[in-house]
This record gives sequence, structure tokens and C-alpha cells, in this order.
Amino acid sequence: MKPIITVLSIALLSFLMMNFACSTNLYAQDEQVLENPLLFALVPPPVLSNGSYAHQLETFGNHITTMRAAPRGGDLALMDEYGIIRLLTKEAGFGLASGETQTELGIAVRQPAIHWDGTRALFSMIIGGPIKAFDQSYQNNKWQIYEITNLDKVLEGDTAIIEKVPFQPEYNNISPIYGSDDQIIYTSDAPLFGMEHTYPPLDEYESTPINSGIWKLNPATGTVVHLTHSPSGDFDLFLASDGRVISTRWEHLKRDQQTDATRAGIFDYQPVQYESERADAAPIVGPTMKDGKPYADENGVPWEVFPEARVENDPTRNPNEPLHDFNEFLVWEITENGERHQTMNHVGRHEFGGVYQNPSKLDDPNLVYNLGDLSSNAYRNTVGSDAGIFQIKEDPRPGKEGTFYGTWAREFSRFASGRIFEFSLPIGANPQDMEIVDWTNPIIDSGQENDHGHYRNPVMSTNGTMLVSHTDQTGLFNRDNPYHFQIKKMISLEVSESGTEHSAGPALTGEGLEKEIVWYGDFVEPLRDTVKLHEVDIVEVVERGRPAARLKYEIADIEKEIIEEEGVDATELREWMIDKNLAMIVIRNATERDAGESQQPFNLQVSGGTSTIPKDGKVYNISHFQIFGAELLRSYGSKNHNGRRVLAAPLRNGEHHPDIEEVNMFDEEAAPASIPIREDGSIAAFVPATRALTWQTLSPEGEGIVRERQWVTFAPGEIRTCEGCHGINNLSQAGNIAPQNKPQALRDLLTVWKEMEGNTTGSEENTDAPGRFELHQNYPNPFNPTTQVGFDLPTSSEVEIRIYDAKGSLVQTLANDVFTAGTHSLTFDASGLASGVYLYSIKTKFGIHSKRMLLAK
Repeated sequence: MKPIITVLSIALLSFLMMNFACSTNLYAQDEQVLENPLLFALVPPPVLSNGSYAHQLETFGNHITTMRAAPRGGDLALMDEYGIIRLLTKEAGFGLASGETQTELGIAVRQPAIHWDGTRALFSMIIGGPIKAFDQSYQNNKWQIYEITNLDKVLEGDTAIIEKVPFQPEYNNISPIYGSDDQIIYTSDAPLFGMEHTYPPLDEYESTPINSGIWKLNPATGTVVHLTHSPSGDFDLFLASDGRVISTRWEHLKRDQQTDATRAGIFDYQPVQYESERADAAPIVGPTMKDGKPYADENGVPWEVFPEARVENDPTRNPNEPLHDFNEFLVWEITENGERHQTMNHVGRHEFGGVYQNPSKLDDPNLVYNLGDLSSNAYRNTVGSDAGIFQIKEDPRPGKEGTFYGTWAREFSRFASGRIFEFSLPIGANPQDMEIVDWTNPIIDSGQENDHGHYRNPVMSTNGTMLVSHTDQTGLFNRDNPYHFQIKKMISLEVSESGTEHSAGPALTGEGLEKEIVWYGDFVEPLRDTVKLHEVDIVEVVERGRPAARLKYEIADIEKEIIEEEGVDATELREWMIDKNLAMIVIRNATERDAGESQQPFNLQVSGGTSTIPKDGKVYNISHFQIFGAELLRSYGSKNHNGRRVLAAPLRNGEHHPDIEEVNMFDEEAAPASIPIREDGSIAAFVPATRALTWQTLSPEGEGIVRERQWVTFAPGEIRTCEGCHGINNLSQAGNIAPQNKPQALRDLLTVWKEMEGNTTGSEENTDAPGRFELHQNYPNPFNPTTQVGFDLPTSSEVEIRIYDAKGSLVQTLANDVFTAGTHSLTFDASGLASGVYLYSIKTKFGIHSKRMLLAK
């Protein structure tokens, strides 16, 4: 008979077990407490620290590898239906026991994710702490992705087998999830376009190291794809049942506050701006005036040009515009191949509430203020400025698809915790109809009697029970007010006008798990801190339906019709864009604006062309569309700063997009990177893919009229249509539906493209590309256990490679992606297969070709 241990004794027994290397099974209760097992992370709080800045549970900078940010001493834990807790990383030989010094073998873990069939799980882990006093070299260790490969057998009692995912880049790779095709989607601080000299990326707020966005790894081939370039980071990935990759994205499209602080004499960050992103680019030391306009400050650092000024003393400030600041965490979506990047369902601050927004022009009474707590939706001030939505998860129950739960949290000193709420946004749902439902009391951080503490990691279980990580503490975290997150079930309290209130029930782990963390710091002798371990990043171990992948390279019907009418082969156009790492943006009518946004001008007209003027008053002429790329140009000399912060720079030729100016119809007489708006209000342009972009419409005098407020990423080969300026959720300001005109700008761009392709074919041909398609015989052959499968492509093509056994059964899809012209070689690993003859088949635009290979073990 298994021994029964009361919940109150778990902390003591856990401490003893970790000290004396006993079995890691803790038998908590003799009756079932869960419908399904839970996988979660045990995370130490900041050790001997009075703050939580950049700790792995915080809202941003949470991939940093110091002992303060990622205290070694954690574990990946499993709780079964009866409350039995097993430390799986310890079982598999990772980590150190309580009281042992967290040196080379010390670990921290985070963010497990269950495979669709429930037999495997991903998580991130960092291995290695300081090995002696004053050691800093351990900070070069990285968060890497690991996989429990036998989770189904673990549930039956087997010892966990944990392996490092192969082929992943040596950067901080966190928040891993399985894609619908079993590729791994994750966030990473890998540098944009591999530009090591810009590492690490720095956010737009504190200039703190940040992740560079969402990435995808094919663990079978080693192919890595950058899906979103995020100037201030993406967090908490989740693949919804409808195939959308959901993330929390930090919004900070604003000018550089560190440089502003330097100019104001608050602190000297020693800002440096480089001429370009090239590794050999020189710092700019510019004149204070250029072409009759303010250009650089007294130190020669150029003033920024987009968006509006942040501070009063910026000489480039338009006196008719308010100062601009922006800080919010919103929910975003993207497809698994990087297309359709937008806020979830195109929801905005007007629907979620949040940031206070001024009218963008001070002399126009038609433009109004917007307050976060005056959102038109049914919610109770859920999202505020300097705050946002974290740890989004979907309801797994049948019939609840598209219903999501998340945590509202402020940005500092709360470990990304706060209140739990629910919203419904399936594909196609209009965000103006969205309702936000608070699950928990809206009072927080107040210390009032009905303040229930802080919540995070909401998970709706398959039986309808909400599980959370919860701490009773209110107010901000510090050593005098230590948070202790434990797994709890939510219980209903009462029904009020706002709905059912919930609160956290008793902790499933009783008093919790305690551990003595010992590590080397800035003292000769090791430091010690006995802490309560946080129980966070909860996931239910249960099989879940594999989402269907969203369709790739969809083109809106109107734009597709124009492409056909112009005699352009859409596949050829797409492959050309992929070869050049480009996408296309099309706007049908920039004078039409969404009815929900009244902070920027909406009485708009194109000179000599279309107009949308829904109200009496000031009318704005718009003549050009200016596009900016997020270029990594700003660095700092103080505080041992490495890395780069992005600045909004007008599109220009560069190392990674060498002919962006040639492929577009930029007006050389207007502001840089400006495209004339056609008489029907339409715009079309080729834009860099996998680089964050933003834009604005301009008056004939070059003044910014309507500005995009977010950074947006496009996928190579994507053709993205925006019906109006910023898109229209339901109706425009004039009460019109989304524009349905055939955009003239697209016809004009296609005409230029056809002429350019006709003139350059041959002269710009890739002379290194093979002259014809060929599928190579695998090498070595026979092989054991790996071999190389190679092929030649004369031009880019979609490529699918499948491996079959001698009976014709599919063994593995080795590749399913777009490859550029050239010679390619992929590794096929047959470690888990029996000896015999196998067939590999490749499907491209050049046909289907197959060859045989022999596995001899």
C-alpha cells in the first residue's frame, strides 16, 4: 500500500527528499483531487533580492540568465490525479538538491507545453550557475528547449527521459509550443538576420535585453524561421484550436526615452546612433541643423523622426501635436508560417481599453480623448496603461472554442500576476462585440478586506474547473511582502451585477515546497536563502485535438482578380518575393477609417481624388504613404550596455534588402520612402519581410496625418490587404462597410514589376543557381542511422519531402516549406526505425521525383 501523507507535511518531506536524494514521489491524498495530471514549473523567487525586475516570471526581460533573474534550484514537476508530486528533472538527472551549491549542474525551468497526443512535452531549461565567488561567466549559458520524450510512460510510473531538442540556435529560447506539424514555435533573443553585432536586442522602454520575437524550428532538419520581428518582445505563446499562434506583445512604438533623459541631463546613457545596421557602420556625429531643420543634438546624436515627440524640448516637435508615449501589452495573432500578423481579430486599445490617448491634432475639435475605462465593451477597467494581458489559454471544452482566459497584470513587481478574466474572440468575431468578463474581484493592490491577492496562469481544465497559480499577498513584491504562488482551484463566491465572482480555494500542495538555495555571489563564501518555490506555468496533461494549419499565401478576392487581369502569375510573383525576402501591402482606400478610432483625423481627401468626410470641420489632404522599418541603430555607452534598440527609419536599401528602393515607386520629390496615394485612395508597395514595419499618411507638405501605432511583421511572399487606413472592424467613420474598390495602386505596382522583371531577367539571374532540378541519391547509402538527402533548385519552389517504408506507409515528412534557388541538403535521422529499404519522394513545382535508400543497422 502506498503511504498516505497529509498535505500539510508536503513542504517538510519535499525538503528532506531533496536533501537526502530519496524518491521524489510525494503521496498527498487518498482521494482524487484532479481530473487529469498537471505539469508545472517550480521556480525560486529572486534570491536575497528586494525586487523582481527581469525575474523569469516578470512581464519583460524575463529571459535574462543571472542568478537574480533566473535563480537556479527549480524543477519541472508533475502532479497526478491524487496530488502525488514528482520532480521529473531530478528523476532524469538534472538539477541539484536543497542545500547543494547551485554551480555547474544548477537548473532553472519554465513554460512546459504538452504534445497533441499527450505523450511528450516541451519546456525551457537553463543549466549552470556561478562556479566560484565573483563568477560572471555562467551568464553566457542560455535558456534552451528540452523535451520529455516518454510522458505517457511517466504517467505509468517510468522514469522521465529528458532530451535537448536538436539543432536549436544557441540563444535564449523560451515559451516553446508544438506547431500543428510538430515543428517547434518559440520566442528567442536571436538577432535579426543573424546580425551578431547588434546582440542582444534592447526594448524600446528601458533599453533592457528583450527577445526578438517569435521563431520556428524544424527539429528534423534544423531549419529556423523568424516569424515576427518584435522590437519590444513577444511572450506566452499558445496555438489556438483554429491554428492561430497567440502571443502577448509589448507595445512601445515611441521615441527613445534613454536619449531623451540624456538630453535633459537626468542621466547620461551615452547614446550612439549608427549610420546603418552593417557591422562596419560608423557612429553618426551630425550637425545640429541640416537642410534648414534640426538634425542632431549637441552631442551629434540625430533627433528621431517618428512617431511624435516624447518631450517638450524636442526641437522637431510639431506644436500642433501632443507629446506621445505608449506602453501596453496586447494580444496578437499570427499564422504558423508568419502571415496575417495583427492584434487578435484586429482588436485595439479602443476595445480592450487601457492607454489614455490624446487627440493627435490639437486644433481639431472633431478629434477626442480616449480613456481606457471608457471602452465600449462590457468590462470593469480590465486593461490599463503600463499593464496588459498575459498567459492566454483557450478553453479546451467542446463548444467553447475561441473562448480564452488570461491574466491582467501591471508591468512591475508583481510577477505578471493580477486578475483573471475571460473573453471570446473566435476567427471572424468582430472585436466591437467582444465582452470581457472578470473572474476575480477587480480590487487589487489595495489591501482592502475583499482584495483576494494575485493570480496568474489560468487554466480551464477539461472538466470545467479553473486552475490558477495564486498568492494571498497584496501590494508590490518585496522581501517584506514575499509572494508565494501555489496551484489552487477557483471557487464561486457570489453573483453580482458584473457576474460571478471567484476566488482561489485551498492550495493543492498545502504549505508548499521549500528549498535552500546556495550559490556563489559577490562574496568569498556562498550565499544562502531558504525560499518557498513558486508553482507556476500550469498545463493539464491531456490529449488535445491537433489544430488544422491555416491556409498559406491567401490573397483577398479583389486583389487576386487584379493580379489575374494584369496577366501576372501569382505563384511566380510570390516566389520572386520569397527570393528577395519581400512581401506586399495593399490598401484599398486610405481615406476610410474605422469608426472606433477618433483620436486621429478622419475627414480625409486625396488631392484631386476620392474623399471621406463624415463630419463638418477641418479636412485633411493626404498625398503620400510613408513606410518605416525598425532598424537596429541605437546603442548606449553607459552601464556596460551591449546591443541595439530599434529606431523607425524610412525604408532604404540595405544589406538585407538591397533593392527596396528600386522595386517601389517612391516619390523622390517627397519625404523619404513615400509612395504617392492614387486618386481612388489606394496604396501598394513591396516591403521587407521579417522586419517590423510601420507607416503614416502624409499631407502634400510632408506632415504626418494618420500614423500606424504598432509595429507589424510580414512573411516572405505574403500579399496583405488592408481595406482602409488601420483596417475597419465593422463600419468606417462615415458609416460605410470596408472598401470594395479595385485598388489602382496595385495595378500600377504590378505594371512596374512586369517591366522590371522583363528588363532584368538574365542580367540579375543567380549565376550560382543550378541550371535544372535534380534529386540527389542520399549519401551515405547504405546508412546508419543518418544520411543526407540533397536536391538542386534552379529557382525557388515550395518543397515537400516525404519518407516512406517498403510498404508505402508514411514514415516522416522531412520538409514542407519554400526553398530558394540553390543546392540543399537535409539530414534524415532513422534512429528509431528498423533496417530495410525506404523511399524518399520530393514534390516541387518541377514535379514529383523519388529514390530509394537502404538503412542497414
